[in-house]
Amino acid sequence: MRRALYILLFLLPAAAFAQPGRFELTPFAGYRLAGDFDARSSDAFDPRLNIQVDESAVYGVLFDIPLSPNWQIELLANRQRTSFSVDRGFLEPQDELGDVDLTTIHGGILLQWGEGQVNPYVTLSAGITRIEPKFRNLDSDDRFSTSFGGGAKIFLSPNVGLRLEARGFWTDLDTGFDDRFDRYDSGDGLFQGEGSVGLIIAF
Repeated sequence: MRRALYILLFLLPAAAFAQPGRFELTPFAGYRLAGDFDARSSDAFDPRLNIQVDESAVYGVLFDIPLSPNWQIELLANRQRTSFSVDRGFLEPQDELGDVDLTTIHGGILLQWGEGQVNPYVTLSAGITRIEPKFRNLDSDDRFSTSFGGGAKIFLSPNVGLRLEARGFWTDLDTGFDDRFDRYDSGDGLFQGEGSVGLIIAF
């Protein structure tokens, strides 16, 4: 997680020079879709496998620091509790490898527009995703990740609103791991999409 802290420290000087405006704290919850990546197995009879990350709920918090009426620095932290499984083909059942937690810490930039109650926006971020498996022979690991998304902020009052968002995450998985049967190695990346709803508290 040290690399994530370096990213946040890099953004702090920009925040110090931010123009006066409203800060926004947004706790959110949503649903992240399944993703998959290719891996090579030590099994000589089935050397190339498709590893799936199952779909599940996601929750987290966003903190937006104003630079101007349209631009914000955005800090993101979220967590997904999911599981790894192996897809061996259409006619065979999936093999469950075990549960895994994905924790993401990002820093990025947000561009918004609109002068009324509804403000559309797009956002781009990068940082670290921590992969924490719950099965033996696999240590936790921090991997580089990026995200891109968009949505709308709908203000119900000057200080309270809803944030509706769709976002995609890409995580570098140039790594390997063991389960109780095989060794898996991947030079692939993991892409997942998600939708979320958040409560904006502006101050």
